[in-house]
Amino acid sequence: MDDGLDLDSALQRLGERIQDVEEGQGRHEEKLGDFREGLHDVEAGVMRVSNEVSGVRQEISGLESAVNDTRQTLDAFIEQYGRDREVSKAQAELSRLTTEWHANFGQRKQTRALARGLVHTLTAHAIYRSVVNTATVRACSEERLLLEPTYWLAPATMAVAAKFRDEEEQGERARAHACALDAAKANLFFSLTCSRLGDETEAAAWMDLYLQSLDPDELGQDFLIVLDAIAGRELGEKALGYTQQAMARWNRGGSPLPTGTYYASPGMRGGPHLESRLRNLCSRLSEKRYAALRATCGDQWEVLRGGWELATVADKTLTHLEHMFPDGFDGADVADTPVGSGGHAESALEHLIDQLEPDEADMREEMRRLERVIEHGGDLAAAETAHESSMSADAAPVAFMTLLDQAVFEPEEVRLGQPARRMALHAIWSDLEVAAQRLVAASRDRLPRHIKLSVADWGCTVPTDPQLQLQAGQIIDELSTHIERQTQVRSDAVVRRWPRVIAASVIGMFTLALVVPFVDDTARWVFTLLTIGLFTGAAWEFGSVPFRKKRIREQGDQLRHEAVATMDKALRQCEDLLEDWRDAVEQLDLLTRWGENHKRD
Repeated sequence: MDDGLDLDSALQRLGERIQDVEEGQGRHEEKLGDFREGLHDVEAGVMRVSNEVSGVRQEISGLESAVNDTRQTLDAFIEQYGRDREVSKAQAELSRLTTEWHANFGQRKQTRALARGLVHTLTAHAIYRSVVNTATVRACSEERLLLEPTYWLAPATMAVAAKFRDEEEQGERARAHACALDAAKANLFFSLTCSRLGDETEAAAWMDLYLQSLDPDELGQDFLIVLDAIAGRELGEKALGYTQQAMARWNRGGSPLPTGTYYASPGMRGGPHLESRLRNLCSRLSEKRYAALRATCGDQWEVLRGGWELATVADKTLTHLEHMFPDGFDGADVADTPVGSGGHAESALEHLIDQLEPDEADMREEMRRLERVIEHGGDLAAAETAHESSMSADAAPVAFMTLLDQAVFEPEEVRLGQPARRMALHAIWSDLEVAAQRLVAASRDRLPRHIKLSVADWGCTVPTDPQLQLQAGQIIDELSTHIERQTQVRSDAVVRRWPRVIAASVIGMFTLALVVPFVDDTARWVFTLLTIGLFTGAAWEFGSVPFRKKRIREQGDQLRHEAVATMDKALRQCEDLLEDWRDAVEQLDLLTRWGENHKRD
């Protein structure tokens, strides 16, 4: 009965505990619900913060874009400001230089206009017919001299005016004054003026003085125009003769001006450069030409190739000259050649009168540079590029030897007519002929007395003297005999090597009798195969001698046929090479005869 009461009491307590647990679970569920509600609130807050962050990011991106736009605008403004400043500076400097130009050189424009009018043939006719008063001419020229006492054209103009008035003494003083200011330009001006007025004798005398005043290492563009006029005999025969003498003197290195430049001995000034030029005209041997000879003569080939190419100098030079001067060395008969129309002399005189002085040229170049800056809106790099491209590339002086070289070999590099280029050829001919002779002589020196040919370890020497007969058949027979002897020696060296036969037989019988019967199955097969191999080797050594001899003879026959064919081809190519070499050397006489009518100064 007590046990039953205890059980009921325990069950009651258990039920109370379960009830407490259920009540606690209910309270926990209420708290969990509250927690879930709080979690939902937190999630909603996070979403609001995320949205706010996205909005901030968008605002920051917009701010960055605005900053970049502002920076680009500011950079463009700074750059444009810099360009505008450069334009303003250029405009101010250009305005200053323009004012200075008119102040310093404005009178020269009028002096040039007066000179251009005085040297015109119509002016001379007007003066001689008393259409124009000579006193007016004198007054105008004297006024130019007073306004421009340092400009050579002013006294030169006064000298022309004095000539019209037959005032020799005053004309001499004016000419001396002009020559003191700029001898080269003054002498050329008087020469061209006298030529235009029909006095060829005096024009030639002034041309001689002009040529003597030039530096052959710095010939201006005036000389190129004048050379065309002289070559066309627009200034007369005497001027042509003086120019030819001056060019010959310059070519020999005889300059009246102490320029400090080293001049070579007579006839050698342009020698090294001409030799280099003629070497570039040489024929070049291709890899396929004379291939057999190239393969058989070894290191000697480079000597033969260089000498053969040098030998072609005369022929290639003559071909080039005939192409450049199809009418021959002297061209048409001088007596039948029409005198030029005077266009080159007119151009030379106009160019000389309009030519700016160094101080004018420097200021004009600076003004043009500033104009380019203004045109390109202050972009200094673009302005400098445009200025450099607009500068005349042919304004630089040219050396006399360079002029001759370009006139003869690169006519597209120098603007000269055919008569002037022919004068250049006459001036350079002596050095050109000597250079060709020197290269041909070097070619002869490179030709060895004998050429060594080697095929299949057998060599022979071939004479290069045409008087010595080349025994090609004998050489081929000797080569064939040599290879046959080598083949026979190698064939006779093939014999039965009895020590190998005996050793292989003894080892095989020993293995078969004493080893094979006393080993296990696996080892027995190995030693059996070894024994068979030994007996096979002994049998091959005993019976293969005829086959080996036959193979050596076949290889020898093949080698003999190939060597004979190679040697025969090499000998024929050697004959062709030597014949071409001699023919090329003989072309030197044709080159000499092509210009044999030239009279050396």
